[in-house]
Amino acid sequence: MAKPKDSPPRHEAAASAPETRPGALRLSGGVFTLSVLTLESPDAQQLATRLQEERQRNPAAAALLKNAPVVLDLSAIPAEAPLALEEILAVLRGAQLLPVGLRNAAPEQQQLAGEYHLPILRGQERPAGPAAPASVVQQRGTLLIEHPIRSGQRVYARGGDLICLGVVNAGAEILADGHIHVYAPLRGRALAGVAGDETARIFCSALEAELVSIAGLYRMPERNLEQWGQASQIFTTNEQLHIAPLGGRHT
Repeated sequence: MAKPKDSPPRHEAAASAPETRPGALRLSGGVFTLSVLTLESPDAQQLATRLQEERQRNPAAAALLKNAPVVLDLSAIPAEAPLALEEILAVLRGAQLLPVGLRNAAPEQQQLAGEYHLPILRGQERPAGPAAPASVVQQRGTLLIEHPIRSGQRVYARGGDLICLGVVNAGAEILADGHIHVYAPLRGRALAGVAGDETARIFCSALEAELVSIAGLYRMPERNLEQWGQASQIFTTNEQLHIAPLGGRHT
């Protein structure tokens, strides 16, 4: 009878296995769309009232912003005004909004933000005082997209305008710091003036969008909208978002 071969000791097999080590951390940059909420008053109760009014006026938009990250813009709050930041944060979280930072904060407000571990985000400069009127033509770079933008795709024209020659399909998202031009049906999400430019506009050959936004003001067009499927422009005046025929301006 043949004698079976001895198997190698198990501890030797274990010793020959490669040693595994946890991978190193990788830090990378990214571009994200954040809603900007401009505080009109340092009073938390006034903010709660305004949020409730907006929720009743446009419940669909409120549902879209559920658990959305928001940046608080303090440009309208005087530096010397007492800011009830703790109460304001509680109001926002109670409204299912997630404050993630501040912008246009005065030095005293920045110090207060640090106590609540809120970062200060760069955006529009806080105005130092009334500026003299001037006629300025801003030069912008332009991003041209010649092909259709499919669902799930995201295109951002940083620091300039965006021109799309093909259809922007439902589920796609296009963003620009300047204007957005779509020479085809706009069926996805379009956000212009994302860096805070309230003079930015959206132009499209056929408005069928899931959402349109100018400098943080947004609207979800519905099929019963007069401009649905029509050549349209979207712009803001007096902190109100307007949708009008491409050939004229309605206020």
